[in-house]
Amino acid sequence: MSRRSLWPREHGAYFQLGVPLITALALRTPAPAAMAMSAAAVLAFLANEPLLVLLGHRGLRLREQAGGRARRRLAVLATSAVALGVLGLALAPRPALGMAAIVAVPVAALLALAWRKAQHTAAGELVAAVALTGAASPVLAAGGAPVASALAFWLGWALGFSATVLAVRRVIARHRRPASRRDRGLAVGLGIVTVAAAVLAARMPALRLSGATAAPLAGVAAAVVLAAPSATRLRAIGVVIAIVAVLAGVAAVRVAAS
Repeated sequence: MSRRSLWPREHGAYFQLGVPLITALALRTPAPAAMAMSAAAVLAFLANEPLLVLLGHRGLRLREQAGGRARRRLAVLATSAVALGVLGLALAPRPALGMAAIVAVPVAALLALAWRKAQHTAAGELVAAVALTGAASPVLAAGGAPVASALAFWLGWALGFSATVLAVRRVIARHRRPASRRDRGLAVGLGIVTVAAAVLAARMPALRLSGATAAPLAGVAAAVVLAAPSATRLRAIGVVIAIVAVLAGVAAVRVAAS
């Protein structure tokens, strides 16, 4: 019998964390503090699955079978994440410390939801989108970006990925039924977010990064809701969202360079 993997099972979360982090590192010359904080965020993310196994949230049988392995992995990942996080904060400029303190709020909320087995509720997935994308903002600030730019960067990714969360949840809830009035209303709302992000980014230079990331993701979310695909197409939808997220990161880098 093969051993159950202890890698995080929420594949969309990899992109919610990874794409903004990589983009933040590409926007600035990576400082030692930024590299340490990035590594800490990745290790903390990887520690989530063994933690859930130990808490019994993946089932009591799995905890009995893989509890020892999960405990050892959690100890290594959590210790390494804390050590690198402390190192990054010690090396980081003051603006990055402030950003880290702000990001700690949704992270704490996410941990509380995980403890209550509420990670996969609508609230839990939206908080996760905010917390995971937020990890990139202190990294960007550690590279020398102003706090306002780091906040705008976070806002764009958080809005964009939150839009995709709503779209995917709607696909699952609707499954094989045709689009309803609720779908059309959500699509209109997401379309408004898309247009607003693009217009504000064009008119307000401080929000250019937000628009470059929020608009494409909100746009594809609106398209998904309006197209009303079956829930059997979730894998394909996830691939499309991942590709759009990567393209949004590239667009953000180009916007910053222009």
